Amino acid sequence: MALSTSTNALNVAGSIGGVASAVGNLASLVGFQTGTWLDSLKQASYGGVPFGIESVRTSVGRKQAIHNYPFRDDVWVEDLGKKGRQFEVLGFLVEDDLITKAGPVIAQRNQLLQICEAPGNWTLVHPTLGTIKNVACLSVETMERVDLGRVFEIRLTLIVSGDRIFPKATISTGDASINNASLNGIAALVDFVRTTASAIQAGAAIVRQAVSTVVGWYQLGVTAINDVKRVIGTVSTLFGNFGRLFGGGNNGYAGANVRASPSTTADDLLSAATAARASVVAAGAALQAAASNPSDSAALGAAAQSFISTVAAAATDPADAVRMISSLAQYSPSPVTTPGQIGSSMSVMQVALAALLRRYALAQLAVTLTTYQPASQDDANTTLANTVSLLDAEIATAGDAGDDGTYQALRTLRQSVIADLAARGADLASIATFKFQAPLPSLVLANRIYRDPTREPGLVQQIDPRHPAFCPTTFQALAS
Repeated sequence: MALSTSTNALNVAGSIGGVASAVGNLASLVGFQTGTWLDSLKQASYGGVPFGIESVRTSVGRKQAIHNYPFRDDVWVEDLGKKGRQFEVLGFLVEDDLITKAGPVIAQRNQLLQICEAPGNWTLVHPTLGTIKNVACLSVETMERVDLGRVFEIRLTLIVSGDRIFPKATISTGDASINNASLNGIAALVDFVRTTASAIQAGAAIVRQAVSTVVGWYQLGVTAINDVKRVIGTVSTLFGNFGRLFGGGNNGYAGANVRASPSTTADDLLSAATAARASVVAAGAALQAAASNPSDSAALGAAAQSFISTVAAAATDPADAVRMISSLAQYSPSPVTTPGQIGSSMSVMQVALAALLRRYALAQLAVTLTTYQPASQDDANTTLANTVSLLDAEIATAGDAGDDGTYQALRTLRQSVIADLAARGADLASIATFKFQAPLPSLVLANRIYRDPTREPGLVQQIDPRHPAFCPTTFQALAS
């Protein structure tokens, strides 16, 4: 639309609404009907300052990185996300516009300049796109011409800005437990060396006592891997419904189940368990050999750590691993009864070495718990309470013995274990008691309680009925 200095033209052309009105009036004068396009146009403004528009250029698209390669005829275009929408607005401000009622044109221009120079983003009203929030002004130009008189031309370059989002760092509670477990092992070994430095000089009796101490711990480990529960848990990863009858803590709705391949048989799993038991025996022999030379503390610590990690790896179900390692973390050999200086040195070696072995077990327990998926919120709370009680007992022992490094390391490990189990168990459902008037099939119960028949295998494991078709009338299961 041509600009004019006459009062009538200025009043009509004062805004996009004025343009639409003028075109509609002209169309009616010559006999044309106005269409929906004119009716849908919106009064343009930026930051609350209205203005008329001659043209708007909108630029959209995708951010692309073009990669060129030698001796390749084409390029590879890497998509980097949506490009920010940009607008180039050519418009005008009119003195005493009858449409916008904006007043003096100089005041309108000053207000627009103030908005564009102020920090922050503003709202743009686009003639056809409507209201667009969070729009930043890249530049603004104004032009005052003699032939236009009381009309100021403006050029706005605008871009839509996204929300100001900062990267948020999240701590991996599992990794923190693993790192703190490693530091706990280092601190425990340092305290062991400090405590037994003088006792080792007492001779062969001290060596025999060291071997005797690790043999007792080794026997606990062998007893744990020969446990019937571990053997039954070996087949808990069988593919299909058979495995649920032998499953442990990692089965159920919330379980991070690790399933064997469909071609794996029970014989395959039992063979793997036998091989794991042989690895535990071999690691135990290496530990006894390392204990025969307690002055080589690095080898002794490595052998103890290898043994406890082998015991943990022998359990297919992490729940079995937690149970077995917990028993090793409570190791307490019978006190030495030999009198005299030799007996005193033997007692120092026994107490210090037993503490070292327990602390390695606690470190491995923290690592194993990172792979243990609680079946419910109650299960997570129970496991956490049992673990914390073991850690608290050893923390008190380390404090009484003056093992300051281990004391601090165990307290840090305790915090990481609590954070890890709390994070993974917080969103789990609690256990609730359900009562029904008559025995019902497990599939019916899963649909009635959870509205999800796929929850039936986990429900069967929680109820543990004699037969899934006849579940008891009262049982405990996940509340949701």
